[in-house]
Amino acid sequence: MRQKIQAIEQIPLLPDWPDKTRGIPNICLRSALFGVIKRGRRKAVKKELIASLKGVTIQYTGWRLDQGDFDVLAQALHFQAREPDPEKRQFLRIKVKPFLAAIGRQGGKSGREWLKDSLRRLTATAVEIKVDLNHGMCRGSFSYAGSLVDEFYFSDADQSYVIRINPKLVGLFDVGWTQVQWQQRLQLKSDLAKWLHGFYASHRTPYPVKITTLKHLCGSECTRLVDFRRSLRSAMNELVEAGAVQGWEIDQEDKLNVVRLSQAALGRGGIALTPGGIALTKQGA
Repeated sequence: MRQKIQAIEQIPLLPDWPDKTRGIPNICLRSALFGVIKRGRRKAVKKELIASLKGVTIQYTGWRLDQGDFDVLAQALHFQAREPDPEKRQFLRIKVKPFLAAIGRQGGKSGREWLKDSLRRLTATAVEIKVDLNHGMCRGSFSYAGSLVDEFYFSDADQSYVIRINPKLVGLFDVGWTQVQWQQRLQLKSDLAKWLHGFYASHRTPYPVKITTLKHLCGSECTRLVDFRRSLRSAMNELVEAGAVQGWEIDQEDKLNVVRLSQAALGRGGIALTPGGIALTKQGA
C-alpha cells in the first residue's frame, strides 16, 4: 500500500488551462511529429528524424501520427488535467461517445474503430526528443524517450477506455507549452489548417516563414511546391474564417506573413483583400 501511494504521489501534475482551450507542448506544435498525412499514405518508420525547429531533435519509430491522433492525445491530456483524483488521473477512464464528440467526430461504428486505431498508434510508438535550452536561466538540454500512451484497456460493457498516458510527457510542458483554442480548431476541415493553427498559436508574435520551411515542418507529402502553396492558401483562408488569424500574405521572398487577431486589434492598421490573401495595410496607404 505504501508503494502504491508513493507511486500515485509521484505522478506529476499538468499545468492548468481554461476549459475552452487545450494545453499542448510546443514540441508537438512546431514539428512534424503530428504531421499532414494524406489519407491512405500512412507508413511505419523506424528511427526516422522528424522535421522540427532548430534546437530540437526528434527521432520516431512507429506508425506516423497525424492531426487526428493529435486531437486524441490533446483531449486525453485535457481530461487528465481536470481529474482531481490522483489514482483516477493515473488510469484515466473515458467514455467513447462523449470523447469522440469532444474532438468533433461521430460516435458510430467507424468513429469507434478509428479511435481504437488511434490509441494503438499512440501506444505503439517510440519517441526520442532532445531539446537544447539556451535562453535566460535555462541552459543545457532536456531529453524524453518513450511512448506517448503507455497502455489502454477497452470495456465492451460500458463502451469506455482506461488509458495510462506516459507521465514523462509532463516534462515536455516544462520546456514550453501553448493553450490552443479548441472551438477554433474544431471548425477547421483540413489537416494543414489544423497544423498551422497550432504552429502560429505557439508563437507570441508570428514571424515571416519561408513556404519551403513550412512544407518541411508540417511533414507535407506534396511533391511539388506549387501544390503545397495552393493548399497553404486554402488552409490560411480557413484560419481567417474561423477567426484564428486576422490576415495573411505571401510576400515577394515567398514567405508567409501572418497577422493574428490580437495584433490587428492593438495596431493602427486595417484589413485589405489582396491577390495573395488577406494582408494588413497601414492607415493612409
